[in-house]
Amino acid sequence: MSDDTTVTTRLLLVVADGVRPDVLADEMDRGNLPAMSRLRERGALHTVSTSFPSVTGPAYAPFVMGRHPASVGMPGLRWFDRARSLPWSHAQARSYSGIDIWHVDGDLDPRSPTLYDLVQPSLAGLMMIARGATHGRVGRGIGWSLRAGWAHFRGDAHAWRRVEQAAVREFFRRFTRTRPLLSMLGILSPDKLSHAFGSDSAVVRTAIGDVDAAITRAQVIATAGGWADGLRIWVVGDHGHAPVSEHDDLHGWLSGRGHQVLAHPKLGTRGADVALMVGGNAMGHVYLEPARRSRAWWPSLTTRWQTTLDAMLDRPSTGLLAVAMGADTVRVFHQRDGVADIVRSHAGHDARWSYAPIDGDPLQLGGSLPELDANDAWLAGAASPYADALVQLSTLVPSPRAGDIVVSAASGWDLRSRYEPTPHVSTHGALLREQMLVPLLLDGPVTRLPQRTTDVVPSALDLLGVTTDVMFDGRSFFR
Repeated sequence: MSDDTTVTTRLLLVVADGVRPDVLADEMDRGNLPAMSRLRERGALHTVSTSFPSVTGPAYAPFVMGRHPASVGMPGLRWFDRARSLPWSHAQARSYSGIDIWHVDGDLDPRSPTLYDLVQPSLAGLMMIARGATHGRVGRGIGWSLRAGWAHFRGDAHAWRRVEQAAVREFFRRFTRTRPLLSMLGILSPDKLSHAFGSDSAVVRTAIGDVDAAITRAQVIATAGGWADGLRIWVVGDHGHAPVSEHDDLHGWLSGRGHQVLAHPKLGTRGADVALMVGGNAMGHVYLEPARRSRAWWPSLTTRWQTTLDAMLDRPSTGLLAVAMGADTVRVFHQRDGVADIVRSHAGHDARWSYAPIDGDPLQLGGSLPELDANDAWLAGAASPYADALVQLSTLVPSPRAGDIVVSAASGWDLRSRYEPTPHVSTHGALLREQMLVPLLLDGPVTRLPQRTTDVVPSALDLLGVTTDVMFDGRSFFR
């Protein structure tokens, strides 16, 4: 138990992994989620945008670190390291869908603190990012990982849920004993089941009940211990979900064009001239000439690779393609809607984004937009099919670990027809708004409407009375 009895405000953040905001609201309206309905009565259920790529792992960085994932070294669920800096990785390629999950915390920028670092004592349960948690990282040990991995790679989402439920019980044993000021608990079964059965299916709705049960359990524990009045509970999603019926074999297509392709799970390709890293599976990083140890901007690659980009753009599975023209300029392509540049100027909270159509309007933003701040950039995308596209593309695409071509799949498509243990009927990862929008359930009023999941960290610090000079990508919704 914590020795500090003077601090009464504690926060439990529950991650409803892969839960759509509309499905969550519908379940509350039906009376199936009483604990969350009571939280909504005290506060509100908001719909906010996650970070791109909209996939488990990277999409945890915003509400654990207050940063977009590419800004802290995590550009995707799978990625290739040009810098050859990854220990214990012969191919210098990461996939957090497997054993590489043990490297997540070490791959993140050590200069960027987590919320666990800033608020202690802290406890993590089933969290993809758990660096700094003082009272344990439940679900991340060898035993838990072997059990979860066995279920995952057999494609048995129900077995995964049973492992998860056991880990949740262990989390609450520690929660009872330690009374942490900050706790984070991930409930991942809704995402696993969404891939297999659809994101509004009966089994997914049942799994969302696990989130409600966890909240009830936390409240019972706090009431029995006499600290319920200080326990605040928030619920956040990491990514959305959308139906998928077409599965592209992007790996096979690149191989058919004569390329030697390095891609999971087959990482022994000799003389690879392309590395393909797909996640979600509705987005992908395409690394060109992976023997290079530093990234190149697109103008230096066009002589050899423009025809590949043009051919990729013509594929029905391609929604958007994006390339970095330089550190501050991203060029976006859409097969039908044309080409535009996104230009970022300044840094930190003074950053501004401009949208400059070259031929058409690929992001469907209505034309040229000059010098938007973070708030206006988010609002500009409110009616677009691509949520928060200006900020997200300008952050991810030029980042050191991103691919030379970033692919966001078209609606109804994903990009990895091979090697999935479960045939997917629902997908995520793309910049499409139904995959980018997530729920944020708060148990009290706010001063400013939340916009992004990066807003969670600075807001949590305000709630808990913790001050820091760390710069975040989000803004507190309490001021």
